Parts: sequence; structure tokens; C-alpha cells
Amino acid sequence: MKLTEGQLTASHHYTGPALTLAIPGSGKTTLLLHRLQSLNDIHGIGGEQILTLTFSKASAEDMASRCEALFGASPYAFMTIHRFSYGLFRQWLKASGKQMRLLESGKERFALFSNLYTAHYHLPMSEDDYEALQAEIGLIYNLRLTRADYRADRFQFDKIFDIASDYHRLKRKNGLYDFDDMLLYALRLLDGNPRLVQSIQRRYPFIQVDEAQDTSKLQFELIERLIGPEKNLFLVADDDQSIYGFRGAYPDYLLNFGKKFPDAAFYYLSENFRSGAPLIRSAEHIIGENEKRFKKPMKAANAGGIPPEVKYFDDLTARNAYLLQTLKENIHPEETVAKETDADPSLAILYRNRMSALSVVDSLLQNGIEFKIKDPPIGELSHWILKDILAFMTLAMIPQDRDSLERIAYKMNAFISKEMLTYVQTTQVSRSVFDVLVEIPFLKDFQTRTQESVRNKFEALARLRPYDAIHFIETDLGYLDYVQHNAQRLGISMQFARTRLDAYKAIAKPLKSGLDFIERIDVLSTAMTSIQRTGDAPLTLSTIHGVKGLEFDSVFLIDVNTGVFPGPRSDSGDALEEERRLFYVALTRARHRFELLHIHFVCGAFNGDSRFIEELIRVEHPADDLG
Repeated sequence: MKLTEGQLTASHHYTGPALTLAIPGSGKTTLLLHRLQSLNDIHGIGGEQILTLTFSKASAEDMASRCEALFGASPYAFMTIHRFSYGLFRQWLKASGKQMRLLESGKERFALFSNLYTAHYHLPMSEDDYEALQAEIGLIYNLRLTRADYRADRFQFDKIFDIASDYHRLKRKNGLYDFDDMLLYALRLLDGNPRLVQSIQRRYPFIQVDEAQDTSKLQFELIERLIGPEKNLFLVADDDQSIYGFRGAYPDYLLNFGKKFPDAAFYYLSENFRSGAPLIRSAEHIIGENEKRFKKPMKAANAGGIPPEVKYFDDLTARNAYLLQTLKENIHPEETVAKETDADPSLAILYRNRMSALSVVDSLLQNGIEFKIKDPPIGELSHWILKDILAFMTLAMIPQDRDSLERIAYKMNAFISKEMLTYVQTTQVSRSVFDVLVEIPFLKDFQTRTQESVRNKFEALARLRPYDAIHFIETDLGYLDYVQHNAQRLGISMQFARTRLDAYKAIAKPLKSGLDFIERIDVLSTAMTSIQRTGDAPLTLSTIHGVKGLEFDSVFLIDVNTGVFPGPRSDSGDALEEERRLFYVALTRARHRFELLHIHFVCGAFNGDSRFIEELIRVEHPADDLG
């Protein structure tokens, strides 16, 4: 295989530390495989002496299969850092005589965290709390944080270090471990066994690390224990694609590589073979807005191509209609180059958060368009906002439903007290809850009139089409006020909540009754569990995180909304730079066509351009006054 000058130079690196900085689509895997060949052919280094570590299992398997295709069966070791650590962890278990069980995601893990959360905050834990709690404890592990490192604005939970300590104690008490523990116990084993370290260093005198920008501080500590006196550590990375800060990715290690290893060699892969020149120019300008990065040249092997484009729509329904029409035109097209090669063009709809896929999935299913989805938004169909909306609609249709009343009683402007709710729950369960509320004997006249008004509103709600019903719930019943209060408590932006409500409205738009909406959510819930994650469908739906390392002929990016992308806590500093790197990754997935689809109104409120949209427009129209 013909190599570029940069690939050839880097592949001939022999001993000592080295960092290769590689832009998207520049052939990182090709470089790593040819360096293996170079070490073997030129220096006589056997494959069993080289350990290649990577971030994901898929990357390790891809490298192994490509290596076999290029060079035939070989003894080269390709594995994730976690897999390598697990091997050491098993040695530690055997040596210590301990029996431990992996605590995987699921009900057991949720229950454990729920008990810890309630013990510290005396409140029930929501799904949002659960996800944030796991992420923040993971950061403590992977960034090796102590209480002295803690800053008030870093974490959502002020008692996170206490919860993390209790979590670790409970795992030890019950003989449990998680994926982060594999790394910690492996590190503990190495620190206590110098002979084991020397044995590993003799076995693997050469270590390569792919996707090093995704590696955490804890993982780097482990890798440093493995390198021998000659420090034969060869990293391949793109600091501009470090997008896993929520998992503890530590790009500062790369930025300080020259200080840690003063004799380190630096190499550059600066030619992109994936995208056209206009797209690469936009990507280079946008990532150039970041300050904490290696400034590196970017050029496209393909001088042609079209620039990325921003398209505007009034609302979510109009945007989804455009997507449907465009997909129909591009999947199984009548006359395309792809047709001549007997293959459909690959397309991707990308988004920052899984929630954005909900209305798109519904639209695709309704119109019979085949697709595969990396991470179906199954959890979105049990989100507290959707559960509340369903409870409002159910109570309007079945006013005897006391469970629905209990769920939403304090989430609307109905002024229902705890005593009033208790009275309803213990009084003639076959009667309408609203009739009972109106007849409560201890209410004053103005309170009774308020409950009469609430009854009238729910009677009106029962007659509305579901699209209008959701709007009525938000405004006339005051639910938006509750959402805003709860969003502040959970640390999410109101725009994020509005975007979610807008997705429900898009699903509700063609439906006629509240019952239709409830049934449609049930159908979607069933479909989500059986929807294909992989396959031959030319259309892929995914979060941007889910397609890192992949490429598509056409990419459509949605929901680049202020408060959503970048997120509410990402308006400055390192957080903003990581969000911009994520946007950069989305942009550089496209081979030919990149369209950012933006809507003017979200949930009836004007949806201004995200700063990333402004930055993208500015590349092609630098003189425009964007306000």
C-alpha cells in the first residue's frame, strides 16, 4: 500500500517515545499497521513483542482483521486497555483469593445508586440523576480527583465525593467491581509487584496506543507502568477529536507530552482522504477557534467537493418532512454513481443527544424507510416529562385515575395541597377526582372556585387533538413553569426541555386523540426494543459520539440549538472547547455532503442560531454581520 510522506516517516519510528498527530481521515490505522511491519522487517521485532492498545473493542477488532488481510495470520496483540487490565485484575483476584462479581448496568446498579442518592439527599433519584451520578463518579476515578481538586462548578452534586466513597465501600463489602475498578486494581497490582512489571516490560518492549486522545488520566498512569527504560511508547492521536471528557478522557496528557518526554519525536498526518476541500476548510477554521490544541496543517486530497450548508425550517415537522423527502431521493436513487457500483450511498442523521432521534425515528417508521440506529432512545420513552404528559392526557380521558392525579397534582397551577390529595385518594375511588376536589368540605370558597376551573380545563383538554393538548398542558395548566423549575434543579437548560417537548408534539401532530397519542408511544416503545442496531440499511441514525471513526457520503446534523449543543454548562473554557471538538467530529464524518438542519421555533419560542452555526456560516461568509 502506498503511504503518504507523513505515514512513511512515522511508520519508520523505532525506539523512544513518539506522538503522531493525525487529522480525521488521514489513515491512522494504516500507519499503525505499517509500523508493525516496519518494526518486524527492518529491526527484527517479533509481533509477540508489540502491544497495541486502543479505546474501543470495535477498533481493536478492526485493526486485527485489517492486519490479517494485509499481512496474513500474525502474533500481534490488539486489545482495549480495559481488556488488558482485566487480565491483570484476574491475576490479582487469584493471588488474593477473592471472589468478585461484575456490577453491570441494569436494575441492580440503579438500585444501588438510588439508595445512595436517597441516603444523602432524602429524595428519590430520577433517571437524569442516575446518569449524571454515574458520570461524575466515573470522572473522579478516571481523572484521579481528590476532595482537594474539587471545585464548586465542576459537579452537579455537592456531596459527590461522599457518595463516591460510599459506592466504593459498598462494592467492596458485597464483592462487586465495575469497569473502572479493573483499572484501579490492575494499577494496584503493578505498584505492588515490581517483578510483574519487569516481566510485562520484557514481554512487550514496544507499546502502541491508538486514539490516545480518548485515554483517561488513570489509563495513562497504567500505560506508563508498562513502558520499559527505553520508553518505547508510540501514541497516535488527534487532540481535536477528544470528545469523551464525560468519561475522563485526558487530552492534557497529549498537550504536555513534550514536557513529560523531552526527547519525544512528533509526527503529523495532515492529509485528509475522506472529504472535499471546502468541507476541510470549514472544519479547520472551526476547530481553530479552540485555544488548547496543537496547531496543525489540514489539507484535502480531494480538491473538489461542496461546502457545508445550513438549511432553515419553521418547525420540527417541516424539518422532518424535508428529511423524508431527501432520504427518498437519495436511497435507491435512479441515476447515481453509487447505482453503477450496485450500492446505495451511505447517509447519516447525527445529533448531540439521543432525545433528538425520537421524532425522526417515529417519522421513518411511519413512512417505511429502513435504517439502523446505534443507540436507540429507548430511555426517552420513560422520561419524566413524557410520563407527565401521558398522565395529563390519561386523567383528562379517565377522570377517575387517581394515580395520574398523584403524579401531576403538584406540577400544574391547580393549587392542590397534600391534604386535598389525601382526601381524594381516600374518597369514593369510582368518582371523578375533579368532582371530589370541588366538594372537599374544608375548602374555602375561592379554593372551590379554583378546583371548578381546573375541572373545566381538563374537560377542555379531553376534547383537544394531542398536538394542541400538549400546548394546552404547557400553558393553560402551567406545566412549563414546573418544567423550568425542575430543569434548574437538575442542571439542564430550559431549551433542552423545550426541544424534548417539541419532539412529542411532532409525534402528536398527525394524531386525532389523546388515546391515539398514548397508543403511538406504546408502539414506539415496542419498536425501539426490536429496531436494528446494525445491518445493510444505507441510513444510520446516531449520536455524534457513536460514529467517531466512521464516514458517510452524506451527513445531516440536527438540533444544534443553544442550550442543547453546546449544552448549558458548556458556554466557556474547557467544556466549550470539547463541545466544539464534538461539532468538528460531526462535520468531518461527511465525504461529500454536510447539511445542518436548523429550525426557527422550538415549542413556539424563537430558536436563535447556536454559536456553532454562526461559526460555520462565518467560514463561507466572513463579511456577514451575524448580529
